[in-house]
Amino acid sequence: MIQLGYFLLATMLVATLGQCYFYLVVFRKLARHSQEVKMSNDQPGTGQAAASVSVVVCAHNEYQNLQKLLPGLLTQKFDNFEIIIVDDRSTDGSSEWLHKQSTLHSRLYVVSVSETHPNWNAKKYALVQGIKQATHEVILLTDADCEVVSPHWIQHMIRPFANTAIKIVLGFSPYFKMKGNLNRFIQFETFFTAVQYLSFTLWGKAYMGVGRNLAYRKELFQNGKIIEKYKSVTGGDDDLLINQLATSENTAICIHPKAHMKSIPKTSWKDWYQQKIRHLSVGKYYKSTHHLLLGGIFFTQTIVWFTLVLAGIYDFYVANQLIFKGIIFLFSLRMLVLLSVYKVIIRNLRIDINLWWIPQLEFLYIFYIFIIGTLAISRKKLGWKANQTNNFQKRHSEISN
Repeated sequence: MIQLGYFLLATMLVATLGQCYFYLVVFRKLARHSQEVKMSNDQPGTGQAAASVSVVVCAHNEYQNLQKLLPGLLTQKFDNFEIIIVDDRSTDGSSEWLHKQSTLHSRLYVVSVSETHPNWNAKKYALVQGIKQATHEVILLTDADCEVVSPHWIQHMIRPFANTAIKIVLGFSPYFKMKGNLNRFIQFETFFTAVQYLSFTLWGKAYMGVGRNLAYRKELFQNGKIIEKYKSVTGGDDDLLINQLATSENTAICIHPKAHMKSIPKTSWKDWYQQKIRHLSVGKYYKSTHHLLLGGIFFTQTIVWFTLVLAGIYDFYVANQLIFKGIIFLFSLRMLVLLSVYKVIIRNLRIDINLWWIPQLEFLYIFYIFIIGTLAISRKKLGWKANQTNNFQKRHSEISN
């Protein structure tokens, strides 16, 4: 029993040191960066002349969501931009509505996709058709179920392109806050994912972005060759592109609160499960370096919690209080570092996450990765919005409340 206790203490020490490294060396970069954003001038300043922009949105039966999104796009305080909405085989009336809007707004162009090319994932095929029609230098992506939070979204997102070396800008896309445990977990999982990919980018190891808020120079598109490499894979039209093309020199982030693009979250566990299966299934295509780093974060995170649980199961607080106190000290140290870094990031991103829920949510996150991640990797074929019901009215009612 004593030998087991010392083994657990040593394991906890190694895992805690690993976790503290990630939080104090890697994630702290995002905390410091967000402080700089907070202290900077709230106005976009220079950069409008740095690039012209094509905003590209793929939509499949998104009539009501598009009615929310489009006004925010059309009222952007930016001179040289166009909006391209790809209508992908919609049957809900959105096609007719979009074409009518295009006659009223000169910036809006509609690309209609009547059928998907064989062996192509529908979302990727639609995206390629939309970008091929883009006439401007920068492609700025978002989704139909998102909402613009500011008329300065485009200005802030393209500001890093004033540096001609920058080819990719990764944005932040939080979900609307609602009541319930599902939404609470969605908020945390989205936040933690953002902390990882934004911090890694600042660390010079960019590995993904989110298509809800992502920009890159059209020259990187290469006529769809990179996307075509994974044409049959469901998902990954955003993160796999970044995983292949991002470098420490050509990628920047934009996390200014006015550059956020908010998205409507899932309201049922079934819909959320299907969404996460799609998202996590593309992780197996990441570069091996990214697998090792992300695996290192998750492995040390899991070991910290697993060791704490084992110490409780084996009653070390009675059998050997010194070992138990050592384990509790290391766990508390790691949690103090974690919450201190998160507190700065949450405050400066101006997002609404209760700091004191994070320990419980992180514990659940471990099971989420084990279970959903394993199922996602084992799945062979997934569909874009397969069997998804339209919960638009329900979601917006909950958001407004």
